Amino acid sequence: MIRVLFVAMAFLSVSAMADTGPCSAGIQDPPVLNVVSSPVRLTFRDTVHAVLSAPSVTIAGNEITVVQTEYETLVAPPASCNRQSVSLDDFAPGRYTLTWKYQTLQNFTLETFSFAFTVPEASPCVAGVSIQPQSPIVGQPVSILYSATFRGFLETPAVAFDGSQITIDQQAVIADPAFSGHVPCARGIVQIGALQAGFYTVTVRSTTFGPFSDAFTVRQPVRSRAVRGH
Repeated sequence: MIRVLFVAMAFLSVSAMADTGPCSAGIQDPPVLNVVSSPVRLTFRDTVHAVLSAPSVTIAGNEITVVQTEYETLVAPPASCNRQSVSLDDFAPGRYTLTWKYQTLQNFTLETFSFAFTVPEASPCVAGVSIQPQSPIVGQPVSILYSATFRGFLETPAVAFDGSQITIDQQAVIADPAFSGHVPCARGIVQIGALQAGFYTVTVRSTTFGPFSDAFTVRQPVRSRAVRGH
């Protein structure tokens, strides 16, 4: 039997870059955090101009800190994609914070990315994909949630961008019910930084389910007009 955990996240503080980079393919290149399966597995990616160490993880209560150290080089390295994955313990239901830091060899902080996620109580499983928020505006991060019944996620999803098309490839295995009436549920979430205005399509693919599809539009914020007094 495979037990699967659903993690809902809120993006707290990340500055999305307007240009594309090695972590993207035709779309702006914000830091991206994925959370799937149980035990919790976090996958982080970000475009960098540095040589970084493997991530070091510390957990204090509901606060998780991941640190990568930048090695000193004589010449600035070209842009590269910093793809990292860390597996954590089973977490009890509740709210957790994650801080991902870049620091120097002297422990001086260079850059910090902050996230929050909630491990909820078990909820009914609905197969498919959904977008949160449903009607995002420019400046808001976008979360892509997807679920599959009688499945379990064992690996980190692969996320690809091709213009306005976002494709998630998620490997899954068949999960047997633990008892009569039980419906195993595989749930995952991919969180993306703020996107440019436009219409986007999402496809989640796997060898054992789907594909699932959805679409959303990122709108420009509505500017209120000043009212003149008489």
